[in-house]
Amino acid sequence: MNDKLGLVTLILIAALSVAACGNEEKVHESWKTPPAKAEVDDSTLVSTIKSALKADPEVRHLDIGVDAENGTVMLSGVVDNQAQMDRVNMLTWMVEGIKKVDNKMSLRTS
Repeated sequence: MNDKLGLVTLILIAALSVAACGNEEKVHESWKTPPAKAEVDDSTLVSTIKSALKADPEVRHLDIGVDAENGTVMLSGVVDNQAQMDRVNMLTWMVEGIKKVDNKMSLRTS
């Protein structure tokens, strides 16, 4: 009887092992590390951001300085109101390859 129990246990372990073969572990999408994206060089970031700002009717008239170093972008200049500052920030963050935005813009005083 003891031999039969041992044999059944061994068969059960073998069956479970075979059933698990070929199945990759199910992991929720939020737990997976996203694939590495290609690095975007700083000059491309600057030109893309400047193009986006010039194309936007709400901020195209502003003189916004854009500098980038290792994916960190520094914005400088003077805007008329907070909505323009927010718009410039949003357009900057929408550019692929941005790691950080350092906002050095200021509001125009009356």
